[in-house]
Amino acid sequence: MAVGYILMAMAVPGSLYIGSIVVGICYGVRLAVTVPTASELFGLKYYGLIYNILILNLPVGSFLFSGLLAGLLYDAQATKTASGGNTCIGAHCYRLVFIVMAMACIVGFGLDVLLSIRTRSLYSKIYASRRSKKTAVLS
Repeated sequence: MAVGYILMAMAVPGSLYIGSIVVGICYGVRLAVTVPTASELFGLKYYGLIYNILILNLPVGSFLFSGLLAGLLYDAQATKTASGGNTCIGAHCYRLVFIVMAMACIVGFGLDVLLSIRTRSLYSKIYASRRSKKTAVLS
């Protein structure tokens, strides 16, 4: 996602389209990966609650980044008009928003790497038990 946001911040012709496609694909993959992640890491006992907590970041993030952050940074870049409103024309209006969102994605990627390192032993135990069950069935 960070690559998509950086593409959008560069504001070269066509980068908004390509960046939007990259970010959209990443959101779709994230939604698809959440289901097995919730069940594998936390089990099925409280699956509904855990899944909803994992999905809660989408509307909260949309509100914080799109509603608050983008609005505040747009107003900071915009110039006042005679009628009392704000206007901003050009790529610089949302460049800082895209950079902040890219940095947030890089922090999230770092946390994902940390999670994968911490759960490596869990997955090695799962795979070892599957291998031992296969060999027991074949014997």
